[in-house]
Amino acid sequence: MPTRPERKTALLVNGSNAKTSIAIWVRMQAAPDDAPIAWLSALLSPDSYSVFQWQASYEYIWANTGKLFSGKIVNAAQRVAVSDKAPAVRLEQHGNGYRLVPFTPALSLPPGRLLVEASGEVPMDQLTVGVNLRIDCGMGQPGDGASVVQAQPNLSFQWTVGEAYFANFGIIPQSQYDPPAVQNQAALPLDFGTGSEVGVILDRNNTLKQMTKSRLTDIHREPPS
Repeated sequence: MPTRPERKTALLVNGSNAKTSIAIWVRMQAAPDDAPIAWLSALLSPDSYSVFQWQASYEYIWANTGKLFSGKIVNAAQRVAVSDKAPAVRLEQHGNGYRLVPFTPALSLPPGRLLVEASGEVPMDQLTVGVNLRIDCGMGQPGDGASVVQAQPNLSFQWTVGEAYFANFGIIPQSQYDPPAVQNQAALPLDFGTGSEVGVILDRNNTLKQMTKSRLTDIHREPPS
């Protein structure tokens, strides 16, 4: 079972002149689909901020999205925590619906590898499977998926943990797959360095920047207004 990631904190600040969202997404070390999905998203008025703090654990999900395309919202229909009892899952038909069933693969998964299989009953281009980082404690609610892919019958999909975090801004609802608002923008890689906190600010010129460690320290020292 993958080890639990350390606790992290993200301060998102809208210093621009317009109401907008600042979103964070997760890029796994390896994934079957590299399109971003808004894992965290805060809709912020000018000169306002939001703080997210998380210590996440991994879970498998599936969603009844229909065909997965840019702008789709992924709402999980089921969540299964990754554990020794559920090192992998299979999406199977269950009555009139579907469910994820934990199983142990015949060949052991390498450390940090997550596996979802789709049974032969899974329809083409109707369902989505993926993995998520569930927030176990801390402020903020994550979206329903950190990385997802369109399920196809009799196929398996693997993810390798080891996350990198990115941010961008625009009209981005939480859990939106491949947000149209970010398709022509370069993502901002978030560098936690040797710490566990990052600060992101959208400035008056509509430029998204990561705050320096000294600026974050100054913010913590500033008395409440």
